[in-house]
Amino acid sequence: MASQHKEVQRFRRWEILLPLVLLMIFTLYNIYESTMLSDFRPEAHFWKGVLALLLLGGTLAYLLSIRLLVKVDAEKIKFQYFPVHRKKQKIYWEEVERCEVLNLPLSVQLSGWGVHVGERMFCVKPGSGIRLHLKDGQKFFISCKDPEAVAQILREREAKA
Repeated sequence: MASQHKEVQRFRRWEILLPLVLLMIFTLYNIYESTMLSDFRPEAHFWKGVLALLLLGGTLAYLLSIRLLVKVDAEKIKFQYFPVHRKKQKIYWEEVERCEVLNLPLSVQLSGWGVHVGERMFCVKPGSGIRLHLKDGQKFFISCKDPEAVAQILREREAKA
């Protein structure tokens, strides 16, 4: 049986999620304070607070729903970037002109030099992944938690060819 690599990545960037949660807590307190402790038109503050809470909560729910499913085997790469993709996307190796397995150091990720122009990026956890150059000119970057497992599949595939 040919080897394969499967993984699920979720958006868990705490430097983004934590401020959203703190803003929600602050907004809830602000709603409480404006309705229960104030005499000055609490209904106006209440509805502004509810709107802010809905926006923050919706943003938080969207970020927590993001997931990237990746499956790499000797025949194809399947991926789904939920909620953007409703169906799994497939790229067969016959369509790929060149493939690179990248493992970028933290300094490159933080500096912004990892920005890819003209490329479709499906990235939940920045830093490592596979860059695909298709024969029709399209470029993709798909993030991976374990780039070495993907590189091993690529080596096995090249050895068979």
